[in-house]
Amino acid sequence: MWKEKLILKEGEDLKHESSKTSGFMQEEDINTYSIIRADGTKTGSVKVVDHTAVKGFKRTIWVVQTDSGGKEVVNVSFRPA
Repeated sequence: MWKEKLILKEGEDLKHESSKTSGFMQEEDINTYSIIRADGTKTGSVKVVDHTAVKGFKRTIWVVQTDSGGKEVVNVSFRPA
């Protein structure tokens, strides 16, 4: 569902780079991805933070996409259904 928020050009794909958890109860999953062209060139990056609130168990997902120069292309948060 979060991949629908990205702006990818034809031929670009995601390559998972790292995962970690954060928070005192490990309530945040943080994943980073590289945006790679078919020829292997890195054209940007994506950071996805999936947070589950300890009280109420509500989830919020943040997606931040940057281009190769570090400029934000997408910065959105949403609550999945």
